[in-house]
Amino acid sequence: CPTIPMYDGTPHPAIGFGTYKVGFIPASASSVTAATTTATEPQQIQRTAEECISDALQSGYRFLECAEFYGNEHEVGKAIVSSGIP
Repeated sequence: CPTIPMYDGTPHPAIGFGTYKVGFIPASASSVTAATTTATEPQQIQRTAEECISDALQSGYRFLECAEFYGNEHEVGKAIVSSGIP
């Protein structure tokens, strides 16, 4: 993975994996997403955030873009712990 040197020389991955809307759709997500379901047909999650993040880590990603707002931090953390990556 290409890296960018930080001020202290530490290499930082140049490509990251965003976790927004991964395994969870925040309540304030766009109306386009909300319009894809009806009141009688709840939105189905195809894969959990843990599964998606695990795949990203296995594929070589080492920079995960995360935020508490996304609501999936617990599953992101589980994926990181179970990956065995130091």
